[in-house]
Amino acid sequence: MARRAAGKTKPAAPSTPQSGLAPGMQSVNSYLAVANVAATVDFLERAFGFARGVTLAHPDGQLRYAEMRHGDSVVMLIPKGDRATATHGAAALYTYVDDVDGLLARVREAGAGVGDAEDTPWGDRIASVTDPDGYQWVLATFKKLAPFS
Repeated sequence: MARRAAGKTKPAAPSTPQSGLAPGMQSVNSYLAVANVAATVDFLERAFGFARGVTLAHPDGQLRYAEMRHGDSVVMLIPKGDRATATHGAAALYTYVDDVDGLLARVREAGAGVGDAEDTPWGDRIASVTDPDGYQWVLATFKKLAPFS
Protein backbone atom coordinates (compact mmCIF):
# COMPACT_ATOMS: atom_id res chain seq x y z
CA MET A 1 0.00 0.00 0.00
CA ALA A 2 1.41 3.40 -0.92
CA ARG A 3 1.71 6.18 1.65
CA ARG A 4 1.11 9.84 0.89
CA ALA A 5 3.48 12.43 2.32
CA ALA A 6 3.55 16.06 1.20
CA GLY A 7 1.82 15.24 -2.08
CA LYS A 8 4.24 12.46 -3.03
CA THR A 9 3.56 8.75 -3.20
CA LYS A 10 6.08 6.49 -1.56
CA PRO A 11 6.18 2.93 -2.92
CA ALA A 12 5.47 0.14 -0.48
CA ALA A 13 8.44 -1.74 0.90
CA PRO A 14 9.24 -4.94 -0.99
CA SER A 15 7.46 -7.92 0.45
CA THR A 16 9.44 -10.57 2.25
CA PRO A 17 8.70 -14.26 2.06
CA GLN A 18 6.41 -15.46 4.82
CA SER A 19 7.14 -18.73 6.55
CA GLY A 20 3.41 -19.41 6.81
CA LEU A 21 2.77 -19.12 3.06
CA ALA A 22 1.87 -22.30 1.14
CA PRO A 23 3.91 -22.96 -2.02
CA GLY A 24 2.55 -21.13 -5.06
CA MET A 25 -0.02 -19.12 -3.10
CA GLN A 26 -0.36 -15.39 -2.47
CA SER A 27 -0.73 -13.82 0.97
CA VAL A 28 -4.45 -13.18 0.32
CA ASN A 29 -6.47 -15.47 -1.96
CA SER A 30 -10.13 -15.44 -3.02
CA TYR A 31 -11.98 -18.47 -1.64
CA LEU A 32 -15.21 -18.77 -3.63
CA ALA A 33 -18.11 -21.11 -2.89
CA VAL A 34 -19.71 -22.11 -6.20
CA ALA A 35 -22.61 -24.32 -7.28
CA ASN A 36 -20.44 -26.54 -9.51
CA VAL A 37 -16.64 -26.46 -9.26
CA ALA A 38 -16.07 -28.14 -12.66
CA ALA A 39 -18.43 -25.74 -14.46
CA THR A 40 -16.74 -22.72 -12.84
CA VAL A 41 -13.29 -24.06 -13.78
CA ASP A 42 -14.46 -24.41 -17.38
CA PHE A 43 -15.96 -20.91 -17.39
CA LEU A 44 -12.84 -19.25 -15.92
CA GLU A 45 -10.61 -21.02 -18.46
CA ARG A 46 -12.78 -20.17 -21.49
CA ALA A 47 -13.93 -16.67 -20.51
CA PHE A 48 -10.88 -15.18 -18.81
CA GLY A 49 -7.95 -17.42 -19.70
CA PHE A 50 -7.35 -18.70 -16.17
CA ALA A 51 -5.01 -21.69 -15.86
CA ARG A 52 -5.83 -24.71 -13.76
CA GLY A 53 -3.68 -25.27 -10.69
CA VAL A 54 -4.24 -27.94 -8.05
CA THR A 55 -7.54 -29.80 -8.43
CA LEU A 56 -8.96 -32.42 -6.09
CA ALA A 57 -11.87 -34.72 -6.78
CA HIS A 58 -14.48 -36.52 -4.68
CA PRO A 59 -14.29 -40.33 -4.85
CA ASP A 60 -17.06 -40.14 -7.52
CA GLY A 61 -14.73 -38.06 -9.74
CA GLN A 62 -16.54 -34.71 -9.36
CA LEU A 63 -14.27 -31.76 -8.53
CA ARG A 64 -14.48 -30.68 -4.89
CA TYR A 65 -11.62 -28.14 -4.94
CA ALA A 66 -9.72 -26.23 -7.62
CA GLU A 67 -7.09 -23.50 -7.68
CA MET A 68 -7.43 -21.25 -10.71
CA ARG A 69 -4.49 -19.02 -11.58
CA HIS A 70 -4.36 -15.74 -13.46
CA GLY A 71 -0.90 -14.19 -13.44
CA ASP A 72 0.23 -14.24 -9.81
CA SER A 73 -3.35 -14.34 -8.50
CA VAL A 74 -5.14 -17.43 -7.22
CA VAL A 75 -8.88 -18.07 -6.93
CA MET A 76 -9.71 -21.12 -4.81
CA LEU A 77 -13.02 -22.84 -5.64
CA ILE A 78 -15.08 -24.99 -3.28
CA PRO A 79 -18.66 -26.32 -3.49
CA LYS A 80 -21.30 -24.24 -1.72
CA GLY A 81 -22.30 -25.84 1.56
CA ASP A 82 -19.37 -28.31 1.70
CA ARG A 83 -18.92 -28.86 5.44
CA ALA A 84 -15.40 -30.27 4.91
CA THR A 85 -13.98 -26.90 3.78
CA ALA A 86 -12.37 -24.14 5.85
CA THR A 87 -15.58 -22.08 5.75
CA HIS A 88 -18.15 -24.89 5.56
CA GLY A 89 -18.85 -23.96 1.96
CA ALA A 90 -19.05 -20.16 2.20
CA ALA A 91 -16.97 -17.59 0.30
CA ALA A 92 -14.09 -15.91 2.17
CA LEU A 93 -10.66 -14.35 1.87
CA TYR A 94 -8.09 -17.09 2.56
CA THR A 95 -5.16 -15.23 4.11
CA TYR A 96 -1.75 -16.73 4.85
CA VAL A 97 -0.02 -15.37 7.97
CA ASP A 98 3.19 -16.31 9.77
CA ASP A 99 1.46 -17.55 12.94
CA VAL A 100 -2.31 -18.03 13.19
CA ASP A 101 -2.25 -18.67 16.92
CA GLY A 102 -0.11 -15.62 17.65
CA LEU A 103 -2.40 -13.33 15.62
CA LEU A 104 -5.75 -14.33 17.18
CA ALA A 105 -5.56 -12.10 20.29
CA ARG A 106 -4.74 -9.06 18.13
CA VAL A 107 -7.63 -9.82 15.76
CA ARG A 108 -10.06 -10.16 18.71
CA GLU A 109 -8.88 -6.82 20.15
CA ALA A 110 -9.51 -5.20 16.76
CA GLY A 111 -13.18 -6.20 17.01
CA ALA A 112 -13.44 -9.36 14.92
CA GLY A 113 -15.34 -12.51 15.82
CA VAL A 114 -12.73 -15.24 16.06
CA GLY A 115 -13.01 -19.03 16.05
CA ASP A 116 -10.48 -21.43 17.53
CA ALA A 117 -7.42 -22.36 15.49
CA GLU A 118 -7.32 -25.91 14.16
CA ASP A 119 -5.15 -28.12 12.01
CA THR A 120 -6.77 -29.15 8.71
CA PRO A 121 -6.57 -32.36 6.71
CA TRP A 122 -4.97 -30.43 3.82
CA GLY A 123 -2.00 -29.26 5.91
CA ASP A 124 -2.79 -25.66 6.95
CA ARG A 125 -3.49 -24.47 10.49
CA ILE A 126 -6.50 -22.13 10.25
CA ALA A 127 -8.84 -19.90 12.23
CA SER A 128 -12.03 -18.34 10.90
CA VAL A 129 -12.54 -14.65 11.53
CA THR A 130 -15.55 -12.45 10.86
CA ASP A 131 -14.68 -8.78 10.50
CA PRO A 132 -16.94 -5.96 11.78
CA ASP A 133 -18.56 -5.69 8.31
CA GLY A 134 -19.48 -9.37 8.30
CA TYR A 135 -16.84 -10.57 5.83
CA GLN A 136 -15.29 -13.94 6.54
CA TRP A 137 -11.52 -14.36 6.56
CA VAL A 138 -9.66 -17.62 6.97
CA LEU A 139 -6.29 -17.01 8.59
CA ALA A 140 -3.95 -19.83 7.60
CA THR A 141 -0.41 -20.91 8.35
CA PHE A 142 1.01 -23.53 6.00
CA LYS A 143 2.39 -26.50 7.92
CA LYS A 144 2.82 -29.31 5.38
CA LEU A 145 1.64 -30.56 2.01
CA ALA A 146 -1.09 -33.11 2.58
CA PRO A 147 -3.69 -34.69 0.33
CA PHE A 148 -7.19 -33.33 0.92
CA SER A 149 -9.41 -36.21 1.95
